[in-house]
Amino acid sequence: MQPRLNFYKTILALLFLAYITGCKPEKFTTNSADKLSFSYDTILFDTILSQLYLGTPKSVNRQFVVRNKHDKKIKTTIYLAGGDKSQFRLNVDGDAGNRFEEIEIRPHDSVYVFVEAYANPNHDPAGNALIIHDSIVFLTNGNYQNVQLVAWGQDAIYIYKDSTFTDMVWADKTKPYVVYDYFRVKPGATLTIKEGVKVYFAPYSDLQTEGTLIIGGTIDEPVIFEGDRTSDKYSDKFTAFKYCNIPGQWSGLTFKWPSKGNLIKYLRLKNAAYGISIDSSSFDGQSTVKIYNTFIQNISSFAVVGNRSKVYLENSVLANCGSACLYTFKGGDYDLRHVTISGYCDFGGGNDPALAVTNRLRDGFGRIIETYPGLKFKIQNSIVYGDLKDELWFDIDGAVLPEPITVIGSLLKSSNTTLVQAGTQNILSLDPKFKDLKKYNFDLDTLSLAQNIGIILSSPIGFDFLGRPRDSKPDAGAFERKE
Repeated sequence: MQPRLNFYKTILALLFLAYITGCKPEKFTTNSADKLSFSYDTILFDTILSQLYLGTPKSVNRQFVVRNKHDKKIKTTIYLAGGDKSQFRLNVDGDAGNRFEEIEIRPHDSVYVFVEAYANPNHDPAGNALIIHDSIVFLTNGNYQNVQLVAWGQDAIYIYKDSTFTDMVWADKTKPYVVYDYFRVKPGATLTIKEGVKVYFAPYSDLQTEGTLIIGGTIDEPVIFEGDRTSDKYSDKFTAFKYCNIPGQWSGLTFKWPSKGNLIKYLRLKNAAYGISIDSSSFDGQSTVKIYNTFIQNISSFAVVGNRSKVYLENSVLANCGSACLYTFKGGDYDLRHVTISGYCDFGGGNDPALAVTNRLRDGFGRIIETYPGLKFKIQNSIVYGDLKDELWFDIDGAVLPEPITVIGSLLKSSNTTLVQAGTQNILSLDPKFKDLKKYNFDLDTLSLAQNIGIILSSPIGFDFLGRPRDSKPDAGAFERKE
């Protein structure tokens, strides 16, 4: 009995020792020589649109790490120097505010600080951005340390759930136009967007055209369509993602019946859920949309999708899409000349081919539900390439075609050998050697086999996407190779 009693006494003594050891408070350093360290000493934001209403729009989120490199716990008070009037907001380890008292950091541990910026209107008639600056102060052991915050605020022209029934022109190049929810061009009205204009879209917002849209960019001053979070220049430095190239930030550009006679020149459209959705056809044979020298990239689904529409596409690039870059849904009339279609996707898109041409509608089991007559499709002097074995998909009932499908003078990623019949001048599945896919540079490298394979078109296209002259042996794609 006695040995067992001694055993229990020993256990109790050990438990008591563990208890008092565990309850012993950890010591904090109060040495003024012990300071904090930071992953960055300055946090930079690119241009932020000034406020439409309190807290909107806001910047992308930046973050940095505050480290305690010492052997004891440390306490610090964190606050914005600008206090309540600051145009920045903080979040420290999950808590939002502008001042945080006696934040404890364990030895050799760290906390995360997240920063967002807002911009008050600066009312500059020239549209110049206004610099916004503040600092995050850390008061530790009597020491004042800080991390600088720098941003630029830009006034904007805001459009909120609006429509136009009459002709309208957007021509202001000093301030961007920002669409919230939607802007609609109603039947009979024409919206003209002049060169150099920037149009930003809030999440889930779009531009809908039932009338006519004229986009008149130039090679030196293209029109820009993108999301309204423009504070992304430094996002690759402060966050894991390059926000400037993330798709799905806004909805897209839509053409609806009875829209026709639309013209798009030198448009740069990026980061949308879809690029251009065309659900309209005219009874007089007039094109629904003509697109020239346009670059559409970073799209969650389709760059261009047409529903029985008449579309002309020239000297343009469709790239980095989660689904097909071009999808001819339910047929239509499509004429592509000197177009580069890239099936490569750097954000984990699906396995859809880059170009999908169909005049059939199938159910989920692949059974044909309906066939649509009248499909016309031509692709000339173009490039369709990507990761898949076949980046072209044709689901066509040839018996209802008014004329044969035309594919000539092009470099194509395909195993369909009928595409290289005599006279087509097509090349299959040989790398076009784009200059830099990671930077979306689809110009041709010196050794590109897309050089000189194009045909002389009935209406020659004298210049490429960059305005360089094409020679008597034109290259395939939107770019003419120049040494």
